[in-house]
Amino acid sequence: MINLDKKTFKALSNSENGEVNNDTVFYYSQKENIISADYNGGEIIKGNLIGKQLENGEFDFVYHHINKDGQLKIGKCLSTAILQKNGKIKLFERWQWLSDDMSSGTSELIEID
Repeated sequence: MINLDKKTFKALSNSENGEVNNDTVFYYSQKENIISADYNGGEIIKGNLIGKQLENGEFDFVYHHINKDGQLKIGKCLSTAILQKNGKIKLFERWQWLSDDMSSGTSELIEID
């Protein structure tokens, strides 16, 4: 299974109703099946996520952040990790807001050095 410990990611794409953009950077940690990350950049001042790696290798987590407008946003996400030919990990994410309009979307993140 793919391990996200000490991996850094940047957004490649996001649905229009999302706040993460290609200026947002995620710093992951993983111990056994527990994952966490801090993230910031773009529209996001500070964010955190916590979750677990499922038996099928997907990552199930919740997230919260404060955006540049001072709003606290929360949501949940299911992420599929793919190891690319170049050895970098790509995350395909299906997420949903648990605040405001409860809308959902998709995003892609790519591992960076």
